[in-house]
Amino acid sequence: MNRLLHPKDLAEILSVKPGTVYSWLSRGVPLPPYVKVAGCTRWREEVVRQWIEQKEKKQRRRNFVE
Repeated sequence: MNRLLHPKDLAEILSVKPGTVYSWLSRGVPLPPYVKVAGCTRWREEVVRQWIEQKEKKQRRRNFVE
């Protein structure tokens, strides 16, 4: 089953403090797509991994073009 991540889990994966994730959420900074479960924000682990992979591919293309 695809695990649901708490903001603290996402922060750990992204190597930032949990407060940073909460700040990004409140400011509308682009983050992986999330779901609301009983009013709580959660991320599907697989979606987060795919989002990171897409970011990495974009970065590699950008570095290759420059």
